Amino acid sequence: MAFAIALCLSPAPLHAQDDGGSESREARQAALQAIPWRHLNAIDRPLVESVVADATLYRQLPTRIIDCDDEMFAYLVDHPDLIVDSWNVMGVSRLQLAPIAPGRYRVADSAGAVGDIRVLHRDGGGAEPLRMLLLADGSYQAGPMPSSIDGQSVLLLRAESVEESNGRCYLTTRLDAFIRFEGPATKLVARTLKPLILRTSDHNFIETMRFVSLFSRTAETNPAGMVRLANHLQQVEEPTRREFAAMCQATSERYAERRRERARLATAAPAVLR
Repeated sequence: MAFAIALCLSPAPLHAQDDGGSESREARQAALQAIPWRHLNAIDRPLVESVVADATLYRQLPTRIIDCDDEMFAYLVDHPDLIVDSWNVMGVSRLQLAPIAPGRYRVADSAGAVGDIRVLHRDGGGAEPLRMLLLADGSYQAGPMPSSIDGQSVLLLRAESVEESNGRCYLTTRLDAFIRFEGPATKLVARTLKPLILRTSDHNFIETMRFVSLFSRTAETNPAGMVRLANHLQQVEEPTRREFAAMCQATSERYAERRRERARLATAAPAVLR
């Protein structure tokens, strides 16, 4: 799931650098090894194998390091409709994402794309490394195109968190995409448009991670404002809005406790030196 919105963030720690994207054989092989093959059932594993083996395009999108509460990140990963509906309320997107079953979403946008996304596996989260494998099946048709462009994608999302000495939590996020287009003509078009497809994918992932970070920072500093935002969401059910309100409050309290602990340690340090 890739989306875009512009915003500004505080910088990550100086030692943490964001890597550019990659299509290298080494990156591809590492992604294949990271796919949770043994957790896939007898139906899903052949589907994933067929897509990655016959992928028209492979891309490891740029690694991003974001200032984000790890518990909030895990919650948003499990509730992408919160982010999408927030964009719609803010007027920055016309994307529609609707849960149609546990771990399954129907996606459509105003540009002519439609498809289904399924969560095949998800583990970790919070302080533990997070891993999520998704399978997307969709099509795109717009303008004078005589027929749709059909394809499937296997997406591997990984995130690892670290709490810095300043009390901030930073997540290193990675997304690998294996994309297979159907039919020789479609594959030719895809290869021709490959630079545009990759630039768009990179940009969307980067901006999505920025928005997730903004969500977390705002929940930390203004949980009441996030609750008001949730109350304006049109496509998120009431139980999820209540959960989200509780998550925002918990995020704020976690960071407040970290600030109190740092203040306590700073006060205690001079006494130890005396």
